[in-house]
Amino acid sequence: MPMDKPEDMDNEEKVEEGSDVLQPIDPALEQRITRKFDTHIIPWLFAVWLLAFIDRSNIGNARIDGLADDLKLDGNKFNIALTVFYIPYVLVDVPSNWLVKYFGANYYLPGLLIAWGIAGMCTGFVKDYNGLLACRFFLGLCEGGLLGGMILYLSMFYRRHELLFRIGMFYCAAPLSGAFGGLLATGLARIDHAGYNRWPWIFIVEGAVTVAYGLVVIFFLPPTPSRARFLSESDREAAVDRMRLDSHGASQASKVESERFSWHWVRKWVLVRNFR
Repeated sequence: MPMDKPEDMDNEEKVEEGSDVLQPIDPALEQRITRKFDTHIIPWLFAVWLLAFIDRSNIGNARIDGLADDLKLDGNKFNIALTVFYIPYVLVDVPSNWLVKYFGANYYLPGLLIAWGIAGMCTGFVKDYNGLLACRFFLGLCEGGLLGGMILYLSMFYRRHELLFRIGMFYCAAPLSGAFGGLLATGLARIDHAGYNRWPWIFIVEGAVTVAYGLVVIFFLPPTPSRARFLSESDREAAVDRMRLDSHGASQASKVESERFSWHWVRKWVLVRNFR
């Protein structure tokens, strides 16, 4: 008995949704779209990650310039202040990703930036140990959703095999923060003004820079591929189609902004993980 001829649907670059069959995208067009995303998204995220590491690690520079002496951080108090940062940082990560989808990453990520910039500025005005703990707690609360939110945001624009390189690009800002943060703190610690001497200005100025950058970046991050103003109409359609191709039918939504959270995938992940 002759075997049935297999349908020509083995090409994983074809995805059927309803009556529509998506065809492979021209490689030159896809490369042009990817290059535009690299130009209009990655530099902004690079600076966001750079500021995040500067603002979380500047307490070490401030300690050298008199923070521990002025706030009487004897014993393990300084180490506790460092640890307090990571408690909300860890707890808020997953819930924060839900908020990214709800509010839109183009608003939510700059909002986090502004919020932790304000928390950083407030650190420069603290007068005691309890105030330092409060500022470190809120700094961790605001920064906790950043990394997961940035990766989720990038996954709206890049295909899975493209993500690793882009994440590595903005993650290069982490080691650079040590160099920039140290040099900046050295200059800021020389300021003596209005009763705030040396270390407070590290937090005040660096926090103000973060807030200012957050107010700027909110106008430049595109919400989704279909609403990217730097793409032409045909490029937007191709950018949406390439993400639908990448999902291989896992999502029924035609656009990123139409996707909705479902506990089905959470349960599936838990079951697969436990019974593998």
